[in-house]
Amino acid sequence: MKHACNQDLISALCNGAKKALRMLIPGVLIGVLVVGLGGCVAVETGFDSPAPSKRIDAIVDASTMEDDESLVELVKKLRSFDQAERMFAIRSLQIRTGETLGYNHSARHWQRVEAYDRWVEYLRERGIETSSIVREQDEASSEGREGSSADGENG
Repeated sequence: MKHACNQDLISALCNGAKKALRMLIPGVLIGVLVVGLGGCVAVETGFDSPAPSKRIDAIVDASTMEDDESLVELVKKLRSFDQAERMFAIRSLQIRTGETLGYNHSARHWQRVEAYDRWVEYLRERGIETSSIVREQDEASSEGREGSSADGENG
């Protein structure tokens, strides 16, 4: 009798497991599809892309361009919060111009600001429009007076 009892128990457990799997599989499949399709959304490359890797792609691509607008965007990236963006920006500027103007992506904030100002002057000397840079600097300066530095660092 003990053997028959075990068989009934095993059979009941197996039937219960089968029912649970039948209910679970559609939910799992829907979840996999939703997550999988969510990862297929294309994020465009651009200096202002929400994806850091796409911003860096734009910075690297700009190293081979010859237009003034991308040169201005590279100079703007020298003020980025992201050290990698700053590093790629100065390397792209160096490729395009042969200059670093003393900029070091990992220098202290005040040293980067001084070198950034040299880059803005570099653009002006070549007749490149810098009004968008000046506006951003003014906004960052006013934020700095309210208690936060331009890139969240002290010094």
